[in-house]
Amino acid sequence: MQSKIKGALIMVVAVTRPTRIKISQAAVTHNVAVTRQASGAKFMFLAVKANAYGFGLIPMAQAAIKAGVDGLAVAVLDEALALRQAGITVPIIILGITLPQYAKLIADNDLIATVSDLDWLQAAQQNLAGSQSTLQVNLGVDTGMGRIGFRNRESLSEAITYLASQPIFFKYQSIMTHFSESDSLATDYFQKQLSNWHRLTDGLPMPPMVHLANSGAAMYHADEIPTDYIRAGTVVYGIEPSRGEVLPDNYLKPVLTLETELIFVKQMPANVGISYGHTYYTHEGEWVGTVPIGYADGLPRPIQGFEVLVNGQKAPIIGQIAMDQLMISLPEKLPVGTVVTIIGKQGQYENTLEDVAQHVGLAPWVVATGLQDRLMRVLVD
Repeated sequence: MQSKIKGALIMVVAVTRPTRIKISQAAVTHNVAVTRQASGAKFMFLAVKANAYGFGLIPMAQAAIKAGVDGLAVAVLDEALALRQAGITVPIIILGITLPQYAKLIADNDLIATVSDLDWLQAAQQNLAGSQSTLQVNLGVDTGMGRIGFRNRESLSEAITYLASQPIFFKYQSIMTHFSESDSLATDYFQKQLSNWHRLTDGLPMPPMVHLANSGAAMYHADEIPTDYIRAGTVVYGIEPSRGEVLPDNYLKPVLTLETELIFVKQMPANVGISYGHTYYTHEGEWVGTVPIGYADGLPRPIQGFEVLVNGQKAPIIGQIAMDQLMISLPEKLPVGTVVTIIGKQGQYENTLEDVAQHVGLAPWVVATGLQDRLMRVLVD
């Protein structure tokens, strides 16, 4: 595979500090199997956009393929090129709109481009002139997300006709829509979007890949929509799409562990302020530990007060977290090098992404996608 885009990309991964994200192969394999069973999918794309939801683009892609995922979905061309350059050969669909001048690059790297209007196809054809590759096209249909896609039947039909008339340049490979409310007990808007899908597409020529189902639709509406092809996301990452509203999340296995170690331990006198703004004051004889992770690594600043796990016990984060470090109140004197688990399990206790999300007032996928490249990521078990 080839790439003609060369930029000054510098990604610093902090491998010399004891802070890491662990990705569980066993959990990914379990969650892929659960998703396939619930949806009946014959072909499963896994969305690995935004650095695989913050879990790590390459390790998550590798884990997913090993677990039986058939293809990958990204948001931008650069993510797809990174996967190809890592030696990944499965089908890759670009869900966002790429500028038409990159059509040849998309085709040459055997990627699927999402298209939302006829003008894009006509502009892309100029870029494909003289190419030895055919561009695989995914037509997006806007049934009510209001983001990208064809919004009326006539323009969609014109695009399909145009694709059929230009077989040298294009292959009509895929068509999709995206549900904005498929993971809730309230289904009125889901049904409205489904009705719009039928109104816009019934009777039109369909390509090999017809995919309507994101995680929520795949898990909760498999009897109402085609699910031979699905685009899974949060569910494979171990996050229940409805956050417990529809089903409990204990049928999934957590994929991500975020852990670090104590790098400094001290015993404090009473009434000493900790960190910026002195939002916390120590009590007499309190043991305070410092760990090397902060908001520059993607931890939300409101995480103060969240109880991390250390030596099998709970320990609250005290004071405002800093850019690169935070402090915790230790249950007792502990040695430097003791493992501190922010997300994951220690002994009888477990912190999940959902626990962090509820503490800081964000969705778990928002917390996860905020985890920065500086965090070392490793694939385990």
